[in-house]
Amino acid sequence: MRKFLIKDLFDIKKGRKEKENNDVGVRYIQIEDIRNDNNLKLCEEHEKNILVNNNDLVIAWDGANAGTVGFNVSGALGSTLGRLRLKESMDPNSVNTHYIGYYLKSKENYLKENTTGATIPHVSRNVLESIEVSLPSINIQNKIVEILNRLVETKLLRQQQIEALSALKESIFLDMFGDPNINANNYETKRIDELCISIIGGGTPSKKNPEYYIGNIPWVTPKDMKREHINYTTDYINEEAIANSSAKLVPKNSLLIVIRSGILKHTLPVAINTKDVTINQDMKAFVIDESQVTTDYLFYYFKAMERSLLSKVRSVTAHNLNFNELKKLEAPIPDIHRQREFSRKINNINKSLEKINEQRINFELLYDSLIHKAFNGELFKEGMKV
Repeated sequence: MRKFLIKDLFDIKKGRKEKENNDVGVRYIQIEDIRNDNNLKLCEEHEKNILVNNNDLVIAWDGANAGTVGFNVSGALGSTLGRLRLKESMDPNSVNTHYIGYYLKSKENYLKENTTGATIPHVSRNVLESIEVSLPSINIQNKIVEILNRLVETKLLRQQQIEALSALKESIFLDMFGDPNINANNYETKRIDELCISIIGGGTPSKKNPEYYIGNIPWVTPKDMKREHINYTTDYINEEAIANSSAKLVPKNSLLIVIRSGILKHTLPVAINTKDVTINQDMKAFVIDESQVTTDYLFYYFKAMERSLLSKVRSVTAHNLNFNELKKLEAPIPDIHRQREFSRKINNINKSLEKINEQRINFELLYDSLIHKAFNGELFKEGMKV
């Protein structure tokens, strides 16, 4: 098996800033195009464009994503990206650049850990060029790329299914109850605080007592609020921490909401806790009166109201929701039996999502395993029929 350094295989060139043109031109490749091929932008086509084709590799060179690798895109490269093009001295019939692309993707963490720049990270050209690649025969390279392509396509399909089912839940809410911003069904309305048994604030146990954070009670902070259901957290605390701080135990099936965080610039994080938890001071927990409203209904009510609520976010020292206004919101309240019917539908979709997520996780593990085997010569041996 032949070994090469990246600098021996590729010519590396930075992209350039282009002026966007939405009418006509060449595709303008930027960082989001590495992760999502659906984001089509155009720029003027001219002789100074740094063009990439499907055989080139693209790497995020500057910024928070520095070190991220992509390929199979064509167009004019933006200024924060770099192009790796196979050297003319290399035989294109003996190198599948996508094979090397997958190998470099497996090195993304290494590239990110070795960036340069005090404030804005930049890929270290020396680190990148010094990466050594083992090249098996072209037949083995092609077979490995074919297998990995299939896995990536399957992972993408699973993600699309997850997104479609998540969108379906919001669609069912609107079909059953209408837009709560309008309340065209003329449902009776009640204030949010009238729908709650209690509203619980949060707190942070003293960091000067690290023993407070040795426990099994989930402590939810805004960084955990990326899922619809909270059943685990980054940090955990114990009973002593609760006794000596303003953190309080929140019963399961409450509605958690972030009221102070930079994320409120664009997203309203809302979640349902499936076990007893505590929260920090940037959040509130609504303990729902289930004789009046279901937690599922109120969750999707807030999702439907997201844009309206975010338009009222204030920024003094941090981005804040006015909690006094929030708890006085008048929410349309449909018949409780109708709400429970909605919860049953949501529960069935969540069961499907759990199965798909499990499949997605298994594919991630399979992908990581195959990447390891492929680039350590364990998947195919030279001389074997592939």
